Amino acid sequence: MAISLNPFSGGYNAIILIRIQSFARASRYVLRLIMFMYHFISIHVHPFWIQFFYFIIIDLFGSLLLMVLKPTDPDFKPRYVDMFFLSTSALTVSGLSTVTMERLSSSQIVICTLLMLVGGEVFVSMLCVFCRSAKTSIAELTVNRVNSVRIELETIDSVSTVERIESGTDISVKDFLRTSSLKYLGLVIVVYWVFFHVTGFIACLVYLYTISSSKEVLRGKGINLGLFAFSTTVSSFANGGLIATNENMAIFVRNSGLLLFQIVLVLAGNTLFPLFLRGTIWVIKCFTKNEELDCMIKSPKDSKFDHLLTNLGTFFRSITVLGMIVFVTTLFCSMDWRHPVFNGLNSYQKVVAALFIGVNARHAGENSVDPSLISPAVLLFIIFMMYLPSSANFMPLKEDEEKRYVEPKDNSRGITIVTKFLLLPQVVCVIIFVIVACIIERRRLLLDPLNFSTLNVIFEVISAYGNVGISTGYACSRLQKLHPDMSCVDQPYSFVGWWSDGGKLLIAFVMLYGRLKKFSAKNGKAWTLKG
Repeated sequence: MAISLNPFSGGYNAIILIRIQSFARASRYVLRLIMFMYHFISIHVHPFWIQFFYFIIIDLFGSLLLMVLKPTDPDFKPRYVDMFFLSTSALTVSGLSTVTMERLSSSQIVICTLLMLVGGEVFVSMLCVFCRSAKTSIAELTVNRVNSVRIELETIDSVSTVERIESGTDISVKDFLRTSSLKYLGLVIVVYWVFFHVTGFIACLVYLYTISSSKEVLRGKGINLGLFAFSTTVSSFANGGLIATNENMAIFVRNSGLLLFQIVLVLAGNTLFPLFLRGTIWVIKCFTKNEELDCMIKSPKDSKFDHLLTNLGTFFRSITVLGMIVFVTTLFCSMDWRHPVFNGLNSYQKVVAALFIGVNARHAGENSVDPSLISPAVLLFIIFMMYLPSSANFMPLKEDEEKRYVEPKDNSRGITIVTKFLLLPQVVCVIIFVIVACIIERRRLLLDPLNFSTLNVIFEVISAYGNVGISTGYACSRLQKLHPDMSCVDQPYSFVGWWSDGGKLLIAFVMLYGRLKKFSAKNGKAWTLKG
């Protein structure tokens, strides 16, 4: 007997119900497979390979999307090497670019923004916490232990949980709360990440609509205010350095309020993340009275999270960051106060612009001035700042004190040719990259020594290695001083945009290496200069 396909008949409704049940059953299988793969990878795959393939897969997918999407300028025909470079730069939050940003379409800007969103340090750290939480839950705890811990928690009321953990008299409770603390830590980072993005977007959008000068700049360029606020907020918090304007943030150098607001996002997203995270945990603990959060504050070493430090570790990390910012800002102002780099600015705007460069020189790479006009002495110190990882500390701590808040790494497995290369001293790798870059671009170094100077090449390589993105750029006027007959048109992108394809691919590799350099020979220890 045939089933009627009339939408009002019972047979048609039965077919729809069967399809819904089949879809629900298939969805459960897919979800179980995803959870199985998630737990399997968390337990059996080395963290280096997890992050390596995470960046490689997303990078290739992002570059294909950037190629498929059409740019705003119909005359602009980007090559794949440039789109791959842009995707790598956005995902590794490096900020270097080989294309003109304003020639990209809104959809391409959105893709770059999403790449920075999933490549930022806070987001990647959040994923690592959830992976470690799954690994700890499966590998370290059994059902019997959990049940016994629950009984002990219900029966023991004379001594608080935190006191028993600190005294070391209750290992099962300690293991249970360590696992629970990881889950709470992941949730705290989620709240932290969402809070800064939402409040940052709203504040940036309100500023753009309120201050007419900044609004007119974007409207004159045909850039949507909402898209710019979203992209800039993500870029600042992720320390991505890619801004939708050709001039980066230099075009807003007189909008000091916008620059100061971005400084907060830049610090909260990377170099001062430990300070902001510890403050966030403390605030939430005060409102919720949660014991797991109390354990995280009193015993941060149990979480084995690189950004959750002890009081002393947080203090020295913050002093290092703020001290270097103050030093480079003072040096910049003293060396270039009356130089062309600050032309047309009043004293307050000069100080804010110098502070903006000082904050971004460490990791973010956003520009408030033309870096090519900065004094050589300041550029050399910026090179030093870019070389330092965000975990650098200038502190008089002993090795046993460092171990209190630094996560030990297990290097007993997963050692291959790639990881052995990562185990080379970082300064040796940087020297190798500079030598290879000079070999690849040797013809340009001979033809155009004013632009392709050794200092500029070193600056670009270290900027890529540090995932910073500050670039000295390229000036056609320098080329025409040596070759007056040669035609040249200035372009508003990074110095590497004038390199050969081989040089661009080298810098793309350096950016990826720089994003994974924490797996190098330091074995997870803090980059420390001891007093």
